[in-house]
Amino acid sequence: MLTTFLSRGEVVRHARALHLLRELREAFVAQARDGASSTLSLDVPGPHGATALRHATLASIPAWSLTVRSVLRADARGSGAALHLYDGPSGRLLATMDAGHLGTLSQSVVGALAVDALARSEAAVVALLGGGPIASNALKALRLVRSLQRVTLFDPDLVSSTSQALALHQALSVPVRACESAEEAVAIADVVVLTGRVRLPSDALRDGAHVTVMSAEQHAEAPLPDAVLGRARVFSEQRAPALPWAPRDVRALGEVLDGRAEARPTANALTIFLATTPPVVDLVAGWHVFEGARHDEALTRVDLDG
Repeated sequence: MLTTFLSRGEVVRHARALHLLRELREAFVAQARDGASSTLSLDVPGPHGATALRHATLASIPAWSLTVRSVLRADARGSGAALHLYDGPSGRLLATMDAGHLGTLSQSVVGALAVDALARSEAAVVALLGGGPIASNALKALRLVRSLQRVTLFDPDLVSSTSQALALHQALSVPVRACESAEEAVAIADVVVLTGRVRLPSDALRDGAHVTVMSAEQHAEAPLPDAVLGRARVFSEQRAPALPWAPRDVRALGEVLDGRAEARPTANALTIFLATTPPVVDLVAGWHVFEGARHDEALTRVDLDG
């Protein structure tokens, strides 16, 4: 059996966001329906920083994944992350690929999937709280599920957010405006995406809004006011995510995608999605790339048993 090796550029070439959106939808539905996955996450301390290990299986995929992420210096080249796919029956290594771009893409696609399921169907105005690459990728993924009319962006660094707003406008042909406050940014938003350390203002959301918290597991404290969390329907990729500040009744996104749970009781209800990107997302994304690259003769393949 040959093992396939994929660099970042090769992963980018074989990753298809729209197809991944469909595959993640199917995986979350299967999870909610019959618990068709198992996952394990470990943080291993070391002399050069912590290393995160993430393992996942899914009944519909004949392989299991192990993702390794290391903490790198800010000026380091590369992502410090690799995803390994192993054949389920034999345990042989099928593929090793860079997981930097794949992780960013997966996170953004999951966020878009949540908006598609939880936001109002007519939602077309988006507010980004926190700038940088996460905000850009989240907005680009949202175009898979919504026709956007207007985008507002707030980041404490107004110079940087103004530059980013201009770049996003030019890249996406959507009006994007940098705001001087978070309150201004969310005032007319149908969808609010928290992508950084910007806290959601209390009592600033319009009726019927949806809020997605990207990388929710990285927040030691709630980035949302208690009053907002208390009156909203809260969802995540799975029930009871390991977040110390999350409310007790967190529903699984797959239950809405499967039609077994209602996203919002009324059009004016508030919904929140806490994106934690569990290990099963790594497996679905890695298998997606592996399947797409099967017939790419330019890839490096090695017989490790030879």
